[in-house]
Amino acid sequence: MAVTGKVAGFCVAGAAVAAISVGVAWAGGPPGAVEEMSEAVGSGYVGDSLAGFRAGGTTNDEAKQAVIAACQAAGGTECSADEVTNDNLCIVSIGDDDTGEVGGGAGPTVEAARDDAYQHAVDSGYPFPASARMLISACP
Repeated sequence: MAVTGKVAGFCVAGAAVAAISVGVAWAGGPPGAVEEMSEAVGSGYVGDSLAGFRAGGTTNDEAKQAVIAACQAAGGTECSADEVTNDNLCIVSIGDDDTGEVGGGAGPTVEAARDDAYQHAVDSGYPFPASARMLISACP
């Protein structure tokens, strides 16, 4: 009987820890587990075409700065950090070479992240044209 009580106690404690962890992941946005590293995707013109870039950092700000630096190091112009996360999510950068419009999105899959980016563009009043394409994606 004593062993059964200890096992039950461990199960309850484990369930409580899991519930707290899930709460933390849900508090800031889409579902995902918070990571200790941040990752960013961004874009910039290399020649006449938009190119995608990916970089990481210990914070979201460091990751954003690193992705812009990666773009500049590749000779890119008009470099931007389009999406950043420290959650267990996929992130994408979408862009259109002709208009120069770029944006990012996040989601549990690349497809969901792409849909999120397109929805952000619609919500901001600047939907992507049909010629927009995914420049880069990053998944954990």
